[in-house]
Amino acid sequence: MLLDLTEKGVKEAVKVGASYVDVRAELSKGTMIRRSNDIFDQTSKGVMNGVGIRVLADGAWGFSSTVIMTGEAVAEAAKNAVRSARAVSSSLKDKTEIEATAPVKDSVKTGFNQNLSSVEIARKMQVTTELVKAARNQDPRIISASSIYMDGSGRWAIATSDGTSIEMAASRILFSITAVARSSERLVSAREFDGTRQGFESFEKIDLKSFGRKASQRAISLLNARPAPSGRYTVVMDPKLSGTFVHEAVGHACEADLIVSGESILQDMLGKKIGSDLVTICDDPTLENGWGSYKYDDEGVRATKRILVEKGKLMEYICNKETSAKLGVPSNGGARGESYAARPIVRMSNTYISPGGHSVEELFDKVESGIYAKGTRGGQVDTSKGTFQFSAEEAYLIEKGRLTVPLLDVSLSGMTLETLENIEAIGKDIKYHAGFCGKAYQSVPAGDGAPHILARNVVVGGRP
Repeated sequence: MLLDLTEKGVKEAVKVGASYVDVRAELSKGTMIRRSNDIFDQTSKGVMNGVGIRVLADGAWGFSSTVIMTGEAVAEAAKNAVRSARAVSSSLKDKTEIEATAPVKDSVKTGFNQNLSSVEIARKMQVTTELVKAARNQDPRIISASSIYMDGSGRWAIATSDGTSIEMAASRILFSITAVARSSERLVSAREFDGTRQGFESFEKIDLKSFGRKASQRAISLLNARPAPSGRYTVVMDPKLSGTFVHEAVGHACEADLIVSGESILQDMLGKKIGSDLVTICDDPTLENGWGSYKYDDEGVRATKRILVEKGKLMEYICNKETSAKLGVPSNGGARGESYAARPIVRMSNTYISPGGHSVEELFDKVESGIYAKGTRGGQVDTSKGTFQFSAEEAYLIEKGRLTVPLLDVSLSGMTLETLENIEAIGKDIKYHAGFCGKAYQSVPAGDGAPHILARNVVVGGRP
């Protein structure tokens, strides 16, 4: 049914004048559960069904979507997309061109055994219950705990005027626990989250009690933290913080739409040195069981491992068909849309820094005086200026190679290229993390990964 609708959309759009068409159809279901202490704040299930049609006509893009899954509705949406493109075309100075790609015929299924849509919601609610219970029972200083469970599963189809025709089935689960601790002087929180692209059988191997207790233990440790110093320090970043840095400061700057619009500091930098010889950074949608993995992107292009930075040298951008044509490089499967109702744009998948050869202990031994920063509470980057600022969830002083005093409210900031150059040692303990990345009002699953990393001369800020 889905392929029939996508192929119908392609045929109708070409008939009324489109030079290129891609059509995506979706039938998916999702669950959202949120529990705070003894109360379920939200328990909901929903569906996402529809067809989205993107066309290139008279050198301009047009897009239209419909929730009515019939041939007649799809044909009308195709005509609307072409009308939209032609309305825009007259005001364009430069007509859009795209790279032609070879046609693909395939059927793809992510490996899962227990389909999420067949699992009773009571079993999913139990996940949040166990997490909250484990977190709250850890210590009397834990005054509150909240947990979130999210999942999505379904079927998708893509057809293009290049002759591509692909069916896909996928499943994703994300869950988290936040623990809040209080002492007479301080109120702090810590969060743990994880995700999987497998079915509900994943929870047969996940120790929810340990997962919940870990968040509480981290929150309790923050009660004894002291305000962080300010200045330039040698910093060891844990895999979560390092992964966030790589995703935000490097991955976004390598997205080709930002390159062609002049909004990335990495514009015109291919083949040039941008960091230490130790640094190799990849964006890999083919990573086995990666949270952001996929076999084909939303333009029907086969996904490939993208080596963005190799031994400090910028090697590749993340491209879709349009940006590959503008830059004169092959498309590498970097087009993703939030759903059928959103146009595909250039996005990351699983962005990570390759491991080095050091143990964590060896990294600490290299630091006479510095800071160990763990986790992230978010931050901001400016890809056009090459600046970043992140807040760590927890941190510790490093004195003569040993962790000593816990620190509160540590933030790291600096220039992306300077920080990449100042990376002096990389651990071998790479870990991958699940999350969502927002861009152009769209949110897609995106993973990041990293080992521990040691960088010199990082700007650290704490409480005044």
